[in-house]
Amino acid sequence: MNREQQYIETKAYKQFEEFCDACKKYKYIGICHGLPGVGKTQAARHYADWDRLYPAFCEFDRKYEVTDELTAELAEEKHTIFITAPTLGVNQITKDIKKIGYRITYMAREAFYEWDDGIDLIIIDEVDRLKMAHLEQIRDLYDQQNVPLILIGMPGIEKRLSRYPQLYSRIGFAHEYKKMDKIEAEHILHYKWEELGLELQLADFSNYEAMNLILKITNGNFRLIHRLFTQIERVMAINHLQEISVDVVETARDSLVIG
Repeated sequence: MNREQQYIETKAYKQFEEFCDACKKYKYIGICHGLPGVGKTQAARHYADWDRLYPAFCEFDRKYEVTDELTAELAEEKHTIFITAPTLGVNQITKDIKKIGYRITYMAREAFYEWDDGIDLIIIDEVDRLKMAHLEQIRDLYDQQNVPLILIGMPGIEKRLSRYPQLYSRIGFAHEYKKMDKIEAEHILHYKWEELGLELQLADFSNYEAMNLILKITNGNFRLIHRLFTQIERVMAINHLQEISVDVVETARDSLVIG
């Protein structure tokens, strides 16, 4: 089976992209909130091209080969960096951001001089973990460097941050990352079928029935669709099946913990 996956830019992602661009343009702090599994983290990583750039920027324990091509790319434009909020250490989040900034400056050689010269946006995920001392570090970072920030968290994070007026007064945009509607979810499923080397044929009632069951189980949840298809692939491989049926989907669902 074909395991290659690609990120599918949904309507929700396009809206998130516009939100990020606005924060960069106006140098604001933005809040992005949404239900678990709707795709906030994946969207942020895709926007920052983080799966490709992470080894170069963050794997400090091994020597990363700095090619001329990568050096030219780094020197050509600034970059968005993605950070997952630490659970411990008040100063850790600032240290992590600066470490990546210095790495970019080093790799770009003479294109940038200060650690923040190569950064145009900082996205911090899981901000629900952060305590007041962490939030004060973020506020100070924003004030000192004037680098726009996006804070990603669960619904209600905007109300929690309102308790910290020094940070909240600097927030310029708020964005809700919404779950997919049925039409978008159907679009995603066509790609998921292709990843397994299959073709979703709605004229085939077995395909149509399986698709509708998946839509019912996942209810527009981006993460759950990916988790379910991981199990579907496993079930098909174990049983040497070449088609996604209702029985396959139900067996895959029974292997998941769905809240």
